[in-house]
Amino acid sequence: MRNYLFILFIFFSFITRTVRDLGTDPILSRLTLADIFGALGLIFGLPMLIKGFSRASKISRVYQMSIILVLCFFGPILFSFNIQNTLIESLIILFLILISINIFEMFKDKLLSHMLPLLCITLIVASILGFYDLLAGAFGMPRIFPQRTDGEALSGFRNAGQAGAYYLTLLTAVIPFRYSKIYEFVSPKNRKLLRISIIFSLIFIFLTGKIAAYIGLLAGLFLLILLRRNYKALIAFIAVGLCIGLLWNNLGDILPRTQKRITDKYNSRIVSNLESDSNVTEDSFFARNYGNAVKAFEDRPFIGSGLGGFAKVYDKNEVHSTYFKMLGETGLIGLIGYTLLVLSIFSLFRYKKYRKINPYADYLWTMFPLLIGCFISWGYTYHLRKREFWILVAIIIIAVYQVRKYNEKALASPDERALGEIKND
Repeated sequence: MRNYLFILFIFFSFITRTVRDLGTDPILSRLTLADIFGALGLIFGLPMLIKGFSRASKISRVYQMSIILVLCFFGPILFSFNIQNTLIESLIILFLILISINIFEMFKDKLLSHMLPLLCITLIVASILGFYDLLAGAFGMPRIFPQRTDGEALSGFRNAGQAGAYYLTLLTAVIPFRYSKIYEFVSPKNRKLLRISIIFSLIFIFLTGKIAAYIGLLAGLFLLILLRRNYKALIAFIAVGLCIGLLWNNLGDILPRTQKRITDKYNSRIVSNLESDSNVTEDSFFARNYGNAVKAFEDRPFIGSGLGGFAKVYDKNEVHSTYFKMLGETGLIGLIGYTLLVLSIFSLFRYKKYRKINPYADYLWTMFPLLIGCFISWGYTYHLRKREFWILVAIIIIAVYQVRKYNEKALASPDERALGEIKND
């Protein structure tokens, strides 16, 4: 039962629409379908949680640093400008950490056989639903999910920004399966799923018009090709780029509202800030949102406004950047906690020296530049309460677990035998 519940959590993670409308209820307006399955999974999986945390902590300190981060957020709660929001935000992150630990424990020996196809199927289903709704909106057919803005590629997401961030994060886990040595051990059936999911995801992320996701993805792919000198990957992504270019040229005829939305996003986010002085005026988004985050830090440098306590005190919205959010809402205490978490994640990619003989190490090394792209994108978005981020963390730790397991097998047995056993992970 527990396993099925966490499978459903991952599968429905792209449906971010909540049980109640935002702002109407402190709990239900933050609760999604995936969260319900995750909560039930934690209840049934409670006996395994301590064991899973212990095992994962021996592999890395990421989950230990995650708990410390939550304590950094929760510690100064009595001084928060919004105690209720700080409590809820902290509990959401703790909830996702616990789910991530369970995902690790569940899939630690099933990365290729179970986790990979689950990720691919989730991305494919989310994309197909999004494609259908876009066409349905354009041709007057009934939609599956309600429309928020004309021409917006949504699928099950509450807004297109969430969709772009989601696809960027999961592509960071999926693309390396195709362009690392681990691909040799992916079954023929899963190879087809993998290729389809990558193509569908790249098209859908383009249709979201999420500029931060574009920047993160392009930066990650550029670094991947540069570091790996993978010309096959270069040719593949050029081909996909040409297909997207062809789609763009004809998008105005098929989905004019979507083309207009992407164009407007590009003009407002990129062109206007490059060709004018709008980025330094008092009315610009960057000056207002990021400037107010700096002001919150200057007012209370150690604790900030309190996590979730920034909105309605310094600005009508929360801070639209992970790094400025840490600065303005959590101060030096939260910033230190977040830095420790990031350093612990980066430490998991130290197995580069094994990448020529260990396919899991090669998988991690292929993922690293894409993860850098994510961190670039997270300069504009907030990722700590995203379900996909903690799914990615679990996948990284599973890969590290398999790196060590594979190395132990390789030392204890002939290479051929170790290579043979990986197929049945």
